[in-house]
Amino acid sequence: MVLVWLYSTNELTLQLPKLDSIGHFLGFFFLTWLLSALLKQPLFNLAMCLTFYAALTEVGQHYLGFRNGEFRDFVADILGIALFVTVKYVWIKFSENKQ
Repeated sequence: MVLVWLYSTNELTLQLPKLDSIGHFLGFFFLTWLLSALLKQPLFNLAMCLTFYAALTEVGQHYLGFRNGEFRDFVADILGIALFVTVKYVWIKFSENKQ
């Protein structure tokens, strides 16, 4: 879990990420995993397409009356995608070195 230290009004406070941002992070991590397994596309192409999709969803939410697009959620989406790509890349390199 990511903890953020904020400096406001001359005191250091601890702020946990919003539950919604954690959901975005996990959702895009597992979405990347699922699409990687199903589509068998290069990781870079998949990551770029999902980044574009994440941006579109946040912009779309901005224009809905009952939702709001937040930059924090977009960053959580990107971090979820990046974590999966990193884990898979390390897994591939580890598998190559093992053989």
